[in-house]
Amino acid sequence: MNKEIIVLARSSKHNDYCIAGIDTSTGKWIRPISKNTYKEGAIPLKDITYKNGSTVQIFDIIKINITEHQPTKAQPENYVYDPFVPWIKTDRTNLEQIIRFRGYDNPNTIFYNEGKDVSEEELDNVSSKKYSLLFVNVKNAYAFVKTFQPGNTRYQLNFNYNNINYKYLKITDEKVKRSLSNKPDGQYYHRTNLPVVFSLTEKYKKTGKYYKMVAQIFY
Repeated sequence: MNKEIIVLARSSKHNDYCIAGIDTSTGKWIRPISKNTYKEGAIPLKDITYKNGSTVQIFDIIKINITEHQPTKAQPENYVYDPFVPWIKTDRTNLEQIIRFRGYDNPNTIFYNEGKDVSEEELDNVSSKKYSLLFVNVKNAYAFVKTFQPGNTRYQLNFNYNNINYKYLKITDEKVKRSLSNKPDGQYYHRTNLPVVFSLTEKYKKTGKYYKMVAQIFY
């Protein structure tokens, strides 16, 4: 089954990639995943490389071959793709066109609560339709850089959404992380309004929690 997707997130995941986008026919989220369960479906570089040698970028409109829908408790948007069928770029779009096409998501909170993670119990008690991808406009946002020891620097986002202050959500956006990598500890890129794609992880075995990630920031 072929799907056409507008790519809205390209982030790092287990030294490979997590790609997510919206179906051009429905406006619904799709997260293509590989069959690599060890890496939680992370996608290798070769699979997001087009025939001309370039790679999938934000705002690309792509066609991929889906073999099955494989939802999990936390991530109902997961679809396994066929690694033997190359991804094809059909067009490009931009942020303004996407907002006109389907608008922002508008949940009451970012993934069920006001913190930076979700417990197993909270997820089990969700009575509405579950989701693990969001495209929202946040307020008073800034990136936060903190080095705990050499080689251990964290890149996080603080912001306000729906009059709730969220702190220290991990940034997995590759481009933003690169732009912050040589900066000293501090606050950067303050924005009054900031479009962001958030993703909810699978359960982290060490803590039993599901973490909210900042998958893409549209500076």
